Amino acid sequence: MKQIKKTAFLAVLLLIIPFLGFNASNTYTGVSSSTPGVSASANKKSFSPGESGVLTLTFKTGSKVKIPKEPGVTMELTTDKIEGAGFQDYSGGEGDYISNSKVKYNFKVPENAASGSSITITGSLKFGYCTVSDGVCKMGNQKFSAKIKVK
Repeated sequence: MKQIKKTAFLAVLLLIIPFLGFNASNTYTGVSSSTPGVSASANKKSFSPGESGVLTLTFKTGSKVKIPKEPGVTMELTTDKIEGAGFQDYSGGEGDYISNSKVKYNFKVPENAASGSSITITGSLKFGYCTVSDGVCKMGNQKFSAKIKVK
């Protein structure tokens, strides 16, 4: 009889827990399941053919989430309308995290870009993100886009 009561109690408990909003998958991770977003903007709105520019990529993180310097941020450009020149050095600053949750990417508008046209710079970033309170980290991948004009 005691065994039946114990089994019935456990069965009822297992049925009730999902309705209480308890989520065991997020209990021990310390990191929100949502990957930080990314916004992109160029250092100016219009460029001459052959001119170099800087794309600032800003991570939209929560107050307790930071972007670590290691593993590094990697980018895959999905547009062939600019020439990528690579990231500016982001290893400076304090500690193990990227300052201001921003990285800068150098690019060049091709010499043969049509004057008066627009170029949409598109790609995706792969990066780590961590909660600073417990140091738990995950990898994220986000798409971005920014529009520039050719003078």
